[in-house]
Amino acid sequence: MSGQILATVAAEDFIGRTRELDTLWQHAKGETANHGLFLFSAPSVGTSELLKQIYDRLFLNQTETIPFYFALKKSDKTAKQAAIRFLQDFLQQTVAFRRKDARILRSSPDVCELAELAIPSDGYWIDRLVANCQTESQLSDERAFVRNYLSAPLRAFSGGAKSLVMVNDLHEAEYFTGEIDFVEELKEIFAQSDVQFVFAGNRRFFFGSIPSAKSERLELKTLSFNDAGLLAENLSEKLAVKINEQTRDLIAAQFDGNPTFIRFMIQAAAAKKVDLDSFQQVEKIYADELFGGKTGKFYDTIFDEIAPNIETQKHLLGLIYDALTIEKEKTPIESWQFRTNLNDADFYRIMRLLNSHEIIRVTSNLVEGMSENEILTDYIKARFRLESIAEPRALVIGEMLSEFLKRAPKTMARFYRRNSAIGLRELLSVFNRQETPENLLDYSIFKDELKGAPTDEILKITAGESTKIRLPQIAYTAHTVAFYPPINQVSETERSAVALGFQECNYTDDDEIVWIAAEIEAKFEASKELTEFWCDRLEMVALMCNFLNYKLWLVAPEGFSPDAIKILKQRNGYGSSRKQVEVLIKFLQAETIVGEKRTENEYEMIVPMGEDTELIAAHAIEEIARRHHFAPKAINQIKTALVEACINAAEHSHSPDRKIYQKFSIEKDKIIITISNRGLRLADKKTQELKPDEGRRGWGLKLIQSLMDEVKFEQVDDGTRISMVKYL
Repeated sequence: MSGQILATVAAEDFIGRTRELDTLWQHAKGETANHGLFLFSAPSVGTSELLKQIYDRLFLNQTETIPFYFALKKSDKTAKQAAIRFLQDFLQQTVAFRRKDARILRSSPDVCELAELAIPSDGYWIDRLVANCQTESQLSDERAFVRNYLSAPLRAFSGGAKSLVMVNDLHEAEYFTGEIDFVEELKEIFAQSDVQFVFAGNRRFFFGSIPSAKSERLELKTLSFNDAGLLAENLSEKLAVKINEQTRDLIAAQFDGNPTFIRFMIQAAAAKKVDLDSFQQVEKIYADELFGGKTGKFYDTIFDEIAPNIETQKHLLGLIYDALTIEKEKTPIESWQFRTNLNDADFYRIMRLLNSHEIIRVTSNLVEGMSENEILTDYIKARFRLESIAEPRALVIGEMLSEFLKRAPKTMARFYRRNSAIGLRELLSVFNRQETPENLLDYSIFKDELKGAPTDEILKITAGESTKIRLPQIAYTAHTVAFYPPINQVSETERSAVALGFQECNYTDDDEIVWIAAEIEAKFEASKELTEFWCDRLEMVALMCNFLNYKLWLVAPEGFSPDAIKILKQRNGYGSSRKQVEVLIKFLQAETIVGEKRTENEYEMIVPMGEDTELIAAHAIEEIARRHHFAPKAINQIKTALVEACINAAEHSHSPDRKIYQKFSIEKDKIIITISNRGLRLADKKTQELKPDEGRRGWGLKLIQSLMDEVKFEQVDDGTRISMVKYL
């Protein structure tokens, strides 16, 4: 059996969810400690597709576990109607799985017909279940009716039919009418059973309502930047839409890794037969998507469901617009109710739904806009201008498109700056009273003694350093903007952090200390004026948050001038260079927490095949290896292996673009060299070309293997690749 059953994306095209798929697969097979799993997610990040992928894998592999997928719908309207459909779908999917016939899923048999279609070994428990449910349907106790229908997988389990019950979109129960709480009944029933289940829904709907016994949590987030870019590349190739590296990165960053909106973009471009190979084309399609495309309709649908009354929608749009553009801070929920003029029941229902769909953020009795969601912000601005103040459509589209184009390069610059941030919050979180050489924090000492030395040498010297400070024990860290939002006017969120803790672990008021840190920009050593500016900003944070005992910590790429250091000492602060922080991370053994995202020791080259261009690559790798202190003999071996790999790639490749793609990654104890071409896989070539004894190629491969510590040949989606490793 092959193909797709419920999934809408081919398994090989479902990108960026390997970890989550593995977790669900292990859970389905009962290899996890708990039988319950609660899957949280932001709206539209692909929960349904993830569960359907697991469904298909179980169905196609015909394991002992029967997959059952059920998604709540607003059209169910009541818990009773949802329960009836639950039983129908469970029996239909069970029979289809047992008969290995997916066609049954696309038919519409009633319960009695399904009982007749069931295989003999399931017939007994299905007949009893159907008879019991028919009897129950005649009773007036609606709660007993719902519980009886929802218990169908438990009765199947007792009859020898083991299933994985996946119930999705539980947040849709917010729309149900009646006194029965569908979600609570479902949780109570399955919490008492041994049936493996996955309950999924919007993360805010679930907040604070998950039973801890026999269950675990899994949060599905947006795709990483790399996975989002890969998704964009994959979709554009399949839909014949041209993109380039710059527009791929823009799509990944602008949509913040949201796979739904990335798909909308590529599909819209394909439908219009337009390429996305310039920022202008990307933003034009994006504007089309907002003004009448799938992206705009996505949010239109949410608002129509939450507030069907058009006047109520206008009031809400005005409130959200003000929250995003004028107020920009939390406002009392009472002011929202006054402006909407709704009764308590309707108003608080709407607010719950807006919060669950992450249109607004409600905390206690305060409301704020989701300003970090640029797509939502653009949608709100567009609708408000068109509908609430009735501006001409051409004017709104033209002005907003202009804004998108101006914003695009800023978006990328902000992304790259954010991606290159040190990770102050993560670093502060590992402070735990470690005795730390002062020269790793104080630039004035570091500059005189260690500046310019290799990292390993600095670590050796600092190991014997007698002047040390004891770091505090940090209990809590957050980005500074979480404490003092105005700081965002001068610093990106990731470049400033606040850490609360204790200096001596006496846990008294006098022992409390707060570190307020910021990473600042300076081309050379930070000046006195720049340092004063940042000390003023961070001291304002302390003042507004009533931090009485605090330490300032500034990090500048090249450290601080002598006058700046004097200012820092006067203001009870440390000043460090970026190099000091990198060494501090290693000293505290915090690389896995802080350094994982940093890839400054990675180099890429693309060279054309032929005309001795491998010598250019050899020269580049020689310079890189020297910079990272490889021995001369090892450098010569690396160069020779690289030249051989390039020659072989050129001689035996039929790659259409006639280019060799090279990546050099330097890690703690090794260099990794990757050579690849695009457009031709190993499997596409004749088998004999891969034999190691074939002419010069065979000799070249043997030479590479003798020169490098590890050599691996791979066939990848877009060509062939050889990876070579040399250890220090």
